[in-house]
Amino acid sequence: MSAYQALKQPAEVAIQSIGFLLTDNFSLITLAAVLEPLRRANQFSGSNLYRWRTLTMDGRPVRANSGMLVSPDGAATSEDDLDALIICGAENIQRRCDPEQIRLLQRHADLGTHLGSLGSGSWLLANAGLLDGYECCTSWEYRVDLQEAFPGIVLSTQHFVLDRDRYTAGNGSDGADLMLQLIMRSHGPVLAEAISETLVLERIRSEQVPQRLTLRQTLGGSQPKLQEAIGLMEANLEKPIELEKLANFVGLSRRQLERLFCQYMHCSPSRYYLKLRLLQARQLLKQTALPISNIAVSCGFISAQHFSKCYREHFGSAPSGERQDRSPRLSVAMH
Repeated sequence: MSAYQALKQPAEVAIQSIGFLLTDNFSLITLAAVLEPLRRANQFSGSNLYRWRTLTMDGRPVRANSGMLVSPDGAATSEDDLDALIICGAENIQRRCDPEQIRLLQRHADLGTHLGSLGSGSWLLANAGLLDGYECCTSWEYRVDLQEAFPGIVLSTQHFVLDRDRYTAGNGSDGADLMLQLIMRSHGPVLAEAISETLVLERIRSEQVPQRLTLRQTLGGSQPKLQEAIGLMEANLEKPIELEKLANFVGLSRRQLERLFCQYMHCSPSRYYLKLRLLQARQLLKQTALPISNIAVSCGFISAQHFSKCYREHFGSAPSGERQDRSPRLSVAMH
């Protein structure tokens, strides 16, 4: 008997059988990330701690965002013997909400099935009214859309959230971290740590780690003043803070702040702030049907004309061009 088999198991394991609902153009890498911890939990324990099935609404193959055609294990029904049903989100999922999907999720909620989502899959749960009163998260590029469409939900900046019988995570490794937390809750830290080590994860990430933009992650903990300034910028895109005030907020002079940005971000604070606002605007253009004038205001521009000028200078095309190009493509989530 292995050391893991010798661990005392809890009298009741809440989650054993999990269904993964695949939506058209779902993220294949995110699905792989959540399945691997479950597979290794079974392997290391020497028993079937977890069972899982991939499902589509009609049982037919579905295409992933990589272009690969994936054959599921079967069709999703309310009669499935599942402890949890987790939605694998996809790009532009809000434009493809299927009423039958909504009814399926609501029936499972009535049956007491735990429900979860990966990436934009939280949109389906929110649309079904199943995140009301719950804390949840989503991938970075859907945060604005989700909060705007469902103002009653409590949207977290964390990589994943386990709130009672609702599990939500961002993309990629966020789902793996969520699974590791579920494994640790049911089977203890030793097994979870062993799986984490084999997945080459530095540590089991807790729910309290907030999502950040990649540029901030590269700083690590070496420049707290710079990270604080960037955090204030991110939180104030609609009404940008004047640089003098921003510097005062973080306890620096304007010149000191400018030196930090030039040294570590290779641009001025004003340029970096503008880039954040333009990236936010680009996501809104791609993911919502909001008028360009509204997007300009929500991203801190004084007029649609000024926004269009800045946008064209930065991206090389007009904002309206984003609306004309709706061809499916793999979006890069910034965490």
